[in-house]
Amino acid sequence: MNDFSQRDASQRDQLPLSQFPSSRSVTTARTPWWADLILLSTALMWGTNILVFKNAISDVSPWVFNALRLVFATITLGILAAGEAWLVAPIEAREPVRWWRVSLFAFLSGFAYLVLFVIGIDLTTAGNTGLILASMPMWTAILSFVFLRERLPRVTWFGLLVTLVGTVIVTTQGSGPVSFSSRYIVGNVCMLLAAMTWATATVMSRPILKKITPLRLAFISALLTTPFHLLLVAAELPVALPQAMQPTILMAIIYSGVFSTGVAYVTWHVGVRAVGASHASVYQNIVTLVTVVGGWIVLKEQPLLAQVLGGILMIAGLFLMRRGRD
Repeated sequence: MNDFSQRDASQRDQLPLSQFPSSRSVTTARTPWWADLILLSTALMWGTNILVFKNAISDVSPWVFNALRLVFATITLGILAAGEAWLVAPIEAREPVRWWRVSLFAFLSGFAYLVLFVIGIDLTTAGNTGLILASMPMWTAILSFVFLRERLPRVTWFGLLVTLVGTVIVTTQGSGPVSFSSRYIVGNVCMLLAAMTWATATVMSRPILKKITPLRLAFISALLTTPFHLLLVAAELPVALPQAMQPTILMAIIYSGVFSTGVAYVTWHVGVRAVGASHASVYQNIVTLVTVVGGWIVLKEQPLLAQVLGGILMIAGLFLMRRGRD
């Protein structure tokens, strides 16, 4: 980023929320390609984690796996946050940090979302899950418009729609049936609430990240919520722990904790801070594409032609959204 862009971004960060200009003026050349690369790397880590998670929970409880990976994530984030505090000067914010908002963000993204997701995926089909989660960028864009006054140009909305269509195609072709039967109503509602919870937390994080670094926010969130996840599995942990310490499962826990939950949460917040909640959220749908490609390469699962076309639409949607920021 050149000196002019740095000065412009600095001035923008000091504006009160009510004085934010439209997203076309906010997201111009001030959001370079490195932000997109960071968000793509986040999608890659999260997509790989799904394959790792699926393989590991065949031998250990998903709740235990989730709690233990969060322990590694918290340790990783703590070490990185300590290094950042030593090397990097803190953000100079005009207003004090509102810790109730940080705590609410941590609860939504670090606890409520994960609990709703695990319950939902257990009570509905894979196709329903993919279809509902594909709506997450739309929820984020709507909430950003309402609460952050983040107005998106038409090409960006079109890019969101194209990516949504591509994601729906990828998730419903081969991942499981889509059904609106009443037997799945509880699971569908939980998954919808999970999507809305993550979207809400993403929107909440934008103003917080003007006062706290992405790394510090990720660490605080993990520190506040990990004990609650451990409490959920406290009764079964003594029995499940020897199983979890098997080399392959332990490696999966370490990867999931250190990278997909630790490092990836930081890169996600960096991306949200750079391009905005609406633009960043669409990269979550790329996780689906990464999972399909990963299954093709690792698990030898042959992708369907419809999934290939859906993937092309998802990538096209990303380029359209990128154009909307230029």
